[in-house]
Amino acid sequence: MTYDILVVGGGLIGMLTARNLQMEGYNVALVEKNKLGSAASWAAGGILSKLYPWQQSDEMQQLVTQGQASFPALVEVLKNETGIDAQLLQSGMLIIDVAEQQTALAWAKKNSTPIELLDRKELNQLEPNLDKKFSAALRLPTVMQVRPPLLIKAVHQSLLKHGVDIFEDAEVTQLVLETSKVVGVKTKQETMFAEQVILCNGAWTQQLLTRTSDLKTDIEPVRGQMLLFKPPQNVLSHIIIHNGFYLIPRQDQFLLCGSTLEYVGFSRSTTQEAKELLHLHACKICPALKEVEVLQHWSALRPGTARDVPYISAHPQIEALYINAGHFRYGIVTSIPSAKIASDLIANKANASQISTYAW
Repeated sequence: MTYDILVVGGGLIGMLTARNLQMEGYNVALVEKNKLGSAASWAAGGILSKLYPWQQSDEMQQLVTQGQASFPALVEVLKNETGIDAQLLQSGMLIIDVAEQQTALAWAKKNSTPIELLDRKELNQLEPNLDKKFSAALRLPTVMQVRPPLLIKAVHQSLLKHGVDIFEDAEVTQLVLETSKVVGVKTKQETMFAEQVILCNGAWTQQLLTRTSDLKTDIEPVRGQMLLFKPPQNVLSHIIIHNGFYLIPRQDQFLLCGSTLEYVGFSRSTTQEAKELLHLHACKICPALKEVEVLQHWSALRPGTARDVPYISAHPQIEALYINAGHFRYGIVTSIPSAKIASDLIANKANASQISTYAW
């Protein structure tokens, strides 16, 4: 069987790309080396924002803003389709690094984004369990979060309902070419054929491309480790950002702490050093966590790049080959618009600015 499109990589971005293309009328297969969503997507915190949103290009701002605006509708559609609620929550976000407050306030004004500068008294009223050393914070009240494992489960069920063929535990080892055109992929089990192929395999994208082409992206794996707590009562109500680390309070009383940025190749192991570092930062932000047991500790590999935007592009040398990867720490919030741009590229609906902004 020859498919219209093979999507390689079953993280959230690959899943949504496959869903879009199937709904456009293409016959789509999704090929994943493990289980759908089991890598970086499952491990993510689910913050629908950049940690310091003023530290981004206008192009990335546009992608993030589109994602933020799109999530409520997608979560509702998925809930109606599958009965699974991805638990979208407008918790707001407090950034208690205030060295860049003037830059942040100017960015918020330019982008019509609600932001508040809180003094010590206001901060203590909002979050009484924060360490009392914090004297000010920036509050972004409209920032939302989502539960990635539930979102993945809902999208998976939606893919089945829409008729996408899903191949799990099927690692793609090589692209199949005829002269300079891709015609399929080889997995460890079989060769699969398609009119077009799109790579959404995150940190593994360049590894696969290297077997076919000398043209390189700068995508590389960046390990992130996270901790999970469950305090005896809710100790925070907002997402808290401090010194590049974050605490995420969930609706079910669990609380996440993340995350490290480690350039260690494809190693997914967890380390005692990272556990201690994350625990230290969590307790510095919220001293009540000193007496709370760490319930889980996990890691995942993000598709890191030096660019501020992902690659959403046709391959410059190989016909019928596309890429939608390199989202680094922000694959969840940018997943919906990234999938839309990738779908538009394949369907020849993308505008010139999209093609140039996210090009190779």
